[in-house]
Amino acid sequence: MKRTRRNRAGAKQDGIALILVLGLVIFLTVVALAFSDNQRVSTQIASNTVQIARAQAATDGAVHRMVYELARPRPVDAQAALAQWKADGVVHQWAENGLQIAVSAKSEAAKIDLNFAAEPLLKQVFVSGGASEEEADAIVAAVKDWTDADNLKRPNGAEADDYRTAGRKVLPANDFFIAIEELQNVLGVSPKLYNAVAPFLTVNARSPGIDPQTASINVMRLVPGIDVAQAQAWIEQRDQALRDGLTPPPLPFSSPYFGGGQAAVRIRADVVTAAGVRASREASVRPQGGQRGRPQFYLWQRGWPADALPVSNPESTSVEAVRG
Repeated sequence: MKRTRRNRAGAKQDGIALILVLGLVIFLTVVALAFSDNQRVSTQIASNTVQIARAQAATDGAVHRMVYELARPRPVDAQAALAQWKADGVVHQWAENGLQIAVSAKSEAAKIDLNFAAEPLLKQVFVSGGASEEEADAIVAAVKDWTDADNLKRPNGAEADDYRTAGRKVLPANDFFIAIEELQNVLGVSPKLYNAVAPFLTVNARSPGIDPQTASINVMRLVPGIDVAQAQAWIEQRDQALRDGLTPPPLPFSSPYFGGGQAAVRIRADVVTAAGVRASREASVRPQGGQRGRPQFYLWQRGWPADALPVSNPESTSVEAVRG
């Protein structure tokens, strides 16, 4: 009887031990699965990080290649000169190490310079954005008061006292705008108006007018006195000639609001990896604007990745800038 009881007690203990062992095995299995899943996720994150970094590095390289191409001396041969890369908005594409790369450049004077634009041209920008004639006059005056070096208020303008009275914390800089976003601080510029006009403005052209050889129809239509239909037809011919590698047709009209000169260029680079990872880079630079002919950068930012290549150079605003 005692032996039977001991056998039963031993069997019971063996059963408990088996249950404990099974519980431990299940616990370790769950831990192992969780660790394995976590390791898989970590590996995927690391892989994605590497892919993103590789794509972004490729966009940076594409920007620097465009800077190099723009700074190269022009060939004597006319055909070779025509084929050389220019700041004309044409997209250049190639494949490299499994990456699809596209880069283009366009003169910053394709837009209207907030610091240097002639007042009638700047006024038209704000009118096109929904401001009345009177409101546009006041905003232009406030913009000029913001950029001039004194505290003398223009008629309908605004200086520091006006901003304090309005409860504004940001006062006029009495210096050039270094980023389009600063326009939001100017009296009279509402968020709605800013969003409407920002795509057509730049702070890097340093030109009182626009460059018709690179301006879009949306910018060209803002030029006072321009026949929009004629401008549209000519721009279509210009862009087709550039796509075909031909010399654009001569400009059939003129305007005192045309300019260009030695404006900086806006470069846009887009990259797509074999895994579908996308990256973009935007830069504003004078290819030979610095000391000893070195490139002088005014803007260096990540762009919104395009949906597909080829990619055209969008009219977008800057989010970071440095004073040139």
